Amino acid sequence: MGEYLKETSVFQTYIVGIIILIIFYIIKRPRIAANEPPLVPYTIPILGHTYNYLFNTQKFLKECKEQYGECFSVYVFGYVVTVVSRDSLSEVLINREVFELDIFEILPFNMIFENVGDFGKVAHINAKLAREKISAKIEVCTPVIRKYIVEGIDKWIGDCKEPKEFRSIWSLTNNIIALPVANIMVGEEAASHEDVTKSLGDFAFDIGPLGAIPPVFSFIHPKLHEFVITLPLRFGWNPVARHRKIIINQIKPVIEKRIKEKKTLGKDYKPYFDALEYYMSQPDFDYSKLHYYVDALFVLTFGAIGTTSGAVTNGLFDMAGRPDCFNELYEEAMMIDKECNGSIGFADVQKMKKLDSFVKEVLRHSDDTLKRLHKVISESYTFSNGYTVPKGRRINLYVNDALKSKDFYGDDADEFKPFRFVNENSPATKVDRNYVVFGGGKHACPGRFFAIHEAKIIFHKLILRYNIKTKSGKIENKTYLGPSTLPPRGSLIFENRK
Repeated sequence: MGEYLKETSVFQTYIVGIIILIIFYIIKRPRIAANEPPLVPYTIPILGHTYNYLFNTQKFLKECKEQYGECFSVYVFGYVVTVVSRDSLSEVLINREVFELDIFEILPFNMIFENVGDFGKVAHINAKLAREKISAKIEVCTPVIRKYIVEGIDKWIGDCKEPKEFRSIWSLTNNIIALPVANIMVGEEAASHEDVTKSLGDFAFDIGPLGAIPPVFSFIHPKLHEFVITLPLRFGWNPVARHRKIIINQIKPVIEKRIKEKKTLGKDYKPYFDALEYYMSQPDFDYSKLHYYVDALFVLTFGAIGTTSGAVTNGLFDMAGRPDCFNELYEEAMMIDKECNGSIGFADVQKMKKLDSFVKEVLRHSDDTLKRLHKVISESYTFSNGYTVPKGRRINLYVNDALKSKDFYGDDADEFKPFRFVNENSPATKVDRNYVVFGGGKHACPGRFFAIHEAKIIFHKLILRYNIKTKSGKIENKTYLGPSTLPPRGSLIFENRK
């Protein structure tokens, strides 16, 4: 009798489980209106397209576009995402009043940067700072960039009379780039403290793991995923806290000194050239809210260091695996270095046509397959192709479709051709509908001019000083993590030029 009841109980549990799954499937089953982009059929209930989205991204999206056209929707992690391809990308990037960049879907920035509050205001201030204070005055920045890149190379790579193997290349480039960026962000006095440059350099790597957690709990409810990934923050662990304390301790006396100088000198006060001075010049600057400005600074440096170092890392691997390309870049570098007697300025960097083409091709081949998750914030939006997306719909940009467009780049669009753009009036900073690495329209990344300028200087200095090759002597493949593209994980060998 006991065995019978036990078997009956197991059977009943099994049936109840099936019923719950069926109900859950019915509730979660996506519903698409007739005028919306087509939903790609899927065979696995509840999971939808999640597996192919994560582990077979490039092939999956290419097949979807070929079969369903320019815009299509997929069901991943429990919600519908509309993927827009090359011809519709610009509509999302230009219409900011309709499509909002969904940064909180990637990372809980509102909890990480707990002192920021209004992210829209901070984004506006930082964009204006990047555009008017940094990018517009690159000539002033150039000596600082040059000085601290050379210092960083000396410190982190040094003399390579005998070949040296470096394994963590992204960390290496991150450390070098952190030096000039720190000096431009907080000024040379504060940046002279090693813990400041280290903190700004490590910051992006420290919060990165939070964004690497796939939203598996979103299958149940999106809020559940948000709750799970913010648990460490709710219990007091915040990767920003340690860095914030370091930066505040070092910039506090600098700010106090500048406030005193302003009062003493009045109109004769000469503003310092750094982001810290820009924040202090704001009409509503409040010294008692220093935590706010430091968090705003972290938001700015999150992209200024981490993304640039990633691009330089990709470039080093692309260069090291192609000796012919490396040699041609060296010839150009030697010619320019001779003209400027080793002290490159803004005009000299502008002459680096082959290097600029190389950098642009590196960026074209190392961008993510899908990028910049947006959300529809208006009642709805109808694309020029006739498809309509409703309010709240997540929109993902199939940037690889634009960056590898054969209609625009030719039949060899998938090939890496370092000097593809040498004879074109199309520098690495110029955005268009087929080159969306930096976004598009008037909202394109305002810091791209500084980032490209800095990358070219570091490449120039490394090319002149070292022979660089991959450990295998071959081209290293990039790392694909779902729709994201990460730099190769291999080693590079550095050796002094003879």
